[in-house]
Amino acid sequence: MIKVYYVPSRKVTREYLLIAQGLDNHPTVELVNSEEKADLVFLFYTSLKHNPELADKFDPKNTVFIDFHDKPQIVFQVDCLAYFKRSWVEMVSRGKYTTKRAIPWPAHFHPISFAVMDEFLIAQQLERDFALTCTIRPHARHPNRPRVLNCIKSMKISGKTQIGEFNKGSMDRFNDWEMQAYFRLLKQSRIIITCNPSRWEGDHRLWEALASGALVFVDEMYTPMMNPLIDNIHCIFYELSNHGLDDLRTKILYFLENRGQAAAIAKNGYDYAMKYHRSVHRIDEIFERIRKGF
Repeated sequence: MIKVYYVPSRKVTREYLLIAQGLDNHPTVELVNSEEKADLVFLFYTSLKHNPELADKFDPKNTVFIDFHDKPQIVFQVDCLAYFKRSWVEMVSRGKYTTKRAIPWPAHFHPISFAVMDEFLIAQQLERDFALTCTIRPHARHPNRPRVLNCIKSMKISGKTQIGEFNKGSMDRFNDWEMQAYFRLLKQSRIIITCNPSRWEGDHRLWEALASGALVFVDEMYTPMMNPLIDNIHCIFYELSNHGLDDLRTKILYFLENRGQAAAIAKNGYDYAMKYHRSVHRIDEIFERIRKGF
């Protein structure tokens, strides 16, 4: 067993809970309540409320620093065994939209992503009576999402759809009735279109969508990932260029028409996410990268 001390946070976010859930569910982890009892200390950071300066209080030889801060350019100077960074990319402006490119980091730096959390899953079988759902919120500071939303709104889609913001359910309260209605909507959808934020890569939306069992469309991603999602096998990737959005429209119409093929990719994506991309698998990845790196 690996004894892990997961440093308590004064601000409990979904991201903090993702790591907590992975540790709780991991068969080889024993959670302990102090550094003295631990083989590894997990120190989580996503905002100023998570105190990155706490890293100085722990032995760097045993400390795993988990940085879920949105902005890829923000990296903290902490002495640690391994540094795990979400949004492992460099943002590139293309005028009316942004894209990304992968960037190198020092040897003890490793990428980490969001994952399917237990709360995203609804056991109840629901009729998929929504042909297409896209609940991304338009935001002036994030031009990629309104770009995609406007593209979809310009289409003539037969059948029931939800295009645009669905509700304002709490991101922190999974049992909030609005969040439960949102998860139900996803499970009632045959196709879900999502898009990463314009200033960083990675969000819960992708994994919420994959957990629903729908066919998921998402803009191309560049953060390195163990067991990466493969285009046309687990989901459908698209580009944010004008040509890419034209291609997105074509693919949406194709998969709305070809339901059997859409359902097959959707099932592959769901099965793959459940096999390799639950919260517990992110803990597997942390252990694996530490073993390979040192």
